[in-house]
Amino acid sequence: MLSYVANPVSQLSSAKIIALSFALVIFVGSLLLNLPISQVATSDATYFDHLFIAVSAVCVTGLWVESIYDTYNLFGQIIMMILIQIGGLGLMTFISVIYFKVGHNVRLSAQVAVTGALNSSSLDNISNWLGKIFKYTFIIEGIGALLFSTFFIPELGFAKGAFISIFMAVSAFCNAGFDPLGNVSMIGYQTVPIINWTIISLIILGGIGFSVWFDVTTQIKKFDWSRPKIAFKAAIRKLRPHTKLAIGMTILIIIIGTILFLAFEWQNEGTIGNMTIGNKIMTAVFQTVTMRTAGFATIDYTLTHPISNLIFIVTMFIGGSPGGTAGGLKTTTFALVIMLAISEIRQKDHVNFVKHSIPAQLLRQAFVIFLLYIALLIIGSGLILIFDPHVDYLYILFESISAFATVGVTANLTPTLTMASQIVIMALMFIGRIGPMTMFLSLLPNKKDKTHDIQYTTTNILIG
Repeated sequence: MLSYVANPVSQLSSAKIIALSFALVIFVGSLLLNLPISQVATSDATYFDHLFIAVSAVCVTGLWVESIYDTYNLFGQIIMMILIQIGGLGLMTFISVIYFKVGHNVRLSAQVAVTGALNSSSLDNISNWLGKIFKYTFIIEGIGALLFSTFFIPELGFAKGAFISIFMAVSAFCNAGFDPLGNVSMIGYQTVPIINWTIISLIILGGIGFSVWFDVTTQIKKFDWSRPKIAFKAAIRKLRPHTKLAIGMTILIIIIGTILFLAFEWQNEGTIGNMTIGNKIMTAVFQTVTMRTAGFATIDYTLTHPISNLIFIVTMFIGGSPGGTAGGLKTTTFALVIMLAISEIRQKDHVNFVKHSIPAQLLRQAFVIFLLYIALLIIGSGLILIFDPHVDYLYILFESISAFATVGVTANLTPTLTMASQIVIMALMFIGRIGPMTMFLSLLPNKKDKTHDIQYTTTNILIG
């Protein structure tokens, strides 16, 4: 049976395999959520509502058109948690692990699809690599669930508290933003340190990228504790350039975002104006981190100043780091585009980072992805503006980038949109999760057409 299924799959490109695998999980998930046994007795959700929720769960976004709390019972919430976990790691990752465990050789096309889905650049020792991803994922989620349980079990009882703790750990690590606590996300827990800091930690660990984990843990294992200062400098020096860039950009975005949020919202009584200084800082860090594709919210975004929402839009656009559960343009892609622009302004022939030159092809790819993100965001938000012309465009842009960057925060807009706009939101979530480049490549024929890849004599065109 396995070999029968593998044959047609082997004829597909890696981009098609990634797109189809996510589409398959979404379809199956929508059918399961549509079952009466998944819903509470008072649910009035339609199949379209379940399909929207399935897209949002598998694309680890967090937007909804019908309340999760008022729609799904325990079984339905378990289905959602499974969809979030599969969406966070990717269906091809699960299939490949199963194949390796039962002794089957995974075809090269499937291996390429897995590395593409997780933004890995290498096929070397992929079996061990996948095993470590699952190991670290479940260890981190387990620790997160235990931390959550110290609050939720005393608050809600053992059974309900334990389930919510597990659900929250999976949702936070996968940067999904769903929670089964109510209809206003985490607003009721905005001053609870154990909840806030656990979610912050899980979001960062899930969104930093698996390759960064492995690089950092490798250096930790080699750390010479007898000479900590020297060993620390050596460990930093031996980190791969990608790791340094991903961690550096993450820290920079969190610091800048936190400072700007505090500056603009410090006296806003609708958000953090009435909080203590400690809670203001915690809320500012939480909002900055969650905007990097997580979707949890401890404030009402309709009460924030417009400039704060604009900053959130920029943060969501940048997103998390490649190779993890985060979405968005990606920190490293954004950094490469900025470095390319600075290099051109300074009239440099090369883009350098930590004594390494960035290949021109990589810079070109980063710039193309950047343009695709802007173009698709304009098209998506423009379509919603056509279908719902009465809505403030800032909120449309906010909701569009939240969907496209698979963030999931909302200005209470998505449930009120027309079905046409909600379909646009679904499309943005799907494209954002698998990546614009993967989406376009999945629509191309399997065989590369080089008939138009012809080089003629060069010419000059005026620009600027």
